[in-house]
Amino acid sequence: MLPHAELLAGVRAHAQELADVVSPRSMAVMKRQLWEAQFQTLAEATAVANEEMLKSFGTADFKEGVAHFLEKRAPRFTGR
Repeated sequence: MLPHAELLAGVRAHAQELADVVSPRSMAVMKRQLWEAQFQTLAEATAVANEEMLKSFGTADFKEGVAHFLEKRAPRFTGR
C-alpha cells in the first residue's frame, strides 16, 4: 500500500514495468479478459483463462519470456 502522495508515481512505475517485461500479446489477452469477465460467470472466466494460458505456452513470446528471465536481460518480444 502506498501513501497518497506516492500513489501516482507508484502507478506509473508499475505501468512502466508492465510495458518493459510483459509481452504485447499477453497484455492484449489480459485486457480482453478483464473486459469480458464482467459478462461471464467465474467458471466461464476461469475456463477462458486456462485456455489462454495453454495457448501462450506455444508462442514465441513465451519462449522469449523464459529466455530473458534465465539470461537476466531485457526481453525482445515480437507479439507472436
